[in-house]
Amino acid sequence: MIEFENVSFTYKKKDELVLRNVTFSIKKGELVAFVGRNGAGKTTLIKHINGLLRPAEGEVRVNTENIIKKPISEMAKIVGLAFQNPNHQLFAETVKKELEFGPKNLGIDEEEREKIVLDIAKQFNITHLLERSPFELSGGERRLVSIASVLTMNQQILVLDEPSFGQDYRQKEMLGNYLKELSDNGMTIIVVSHDIDFISEYIPRVIVLLDGEITADGATLDILSDDDLIRKSDLDRPILLDLVDSIKSKYPEFQSFLKETMIADNLLTILTQEKTKKGGSM
Repeated sequence: MIEFENVSFTYKKKDELVLRNVTFSIKKGELVAFVGRNGAGKTTLIKHINGLLRPAEGEVRVNTENIIKKPISEMAKIVGLAFQNPNHQLFAETVKKELEFGPKNLGIDEEEREKIVLDIAKQFNITHLLERSPFELSGGERRLVSIASVLTMNQQILVLDEPSFGQDYRQKEMLGNYLKELSDNGMTIIVVSHDIDFISEYIPRVIVLLDGEITADGATLDILSDDDLIRKSDLDRPILLDLVDSIKSKYPEFQSFLKETMIADNLLTILTQEKTKKGGSM
């Protein structure tokens, strides 16, 4: 459980507030996305979850405990954070050593560490990169490695800042499905992203930030189909909704067809299957 209660924050006492009276709660096992224009306060907010930042006002609670006095080292055992720029996180000589670092610090023996690293590497399809330097990899590969290195710690909460950036379609599909699986198994996952199409496909709940305040919180389809909210928050509209609206404008009977066949629930699956057949482009 993550709870923010009337949280406000400023980097300097005389500066304008970056977060203003932010209140929300996220249950164990939820998969949630924070969206908003640049400067909305998203990255500042997630840094409060693991104690990198502390609120000027209000409370942040993790597992019902106020974390204001908890050291970062203690919170790091509960909350894993993958930064927006993987270069701020990666440091080891090889990908394998990068993935081993967290389990080694937790005192996990070599045999178990090896199993953890191989399992995560297979899940992310990066086994062929294990002996390479992370700094020789593409931007998308480095991002996968940075996320994988956090997951080797097996924390209760995972926070990902722009995880789909630089990923091709198949990498996004792999990542999205894996996040769903982790959520189904009880891990709480928070994603910060501008990738509205990734969010619309894989993240069931969205919280919108605008100028440091929460302006909307709800089911992803409800939030992302609110055109007034999308315009006010300077967000992109999901391609899927644009496609459906385009079809409806040309074929008015399509609306009743959607309701009768429930094709709206399956349209995304159909489109992604076609996308895969065409090698990831549509």
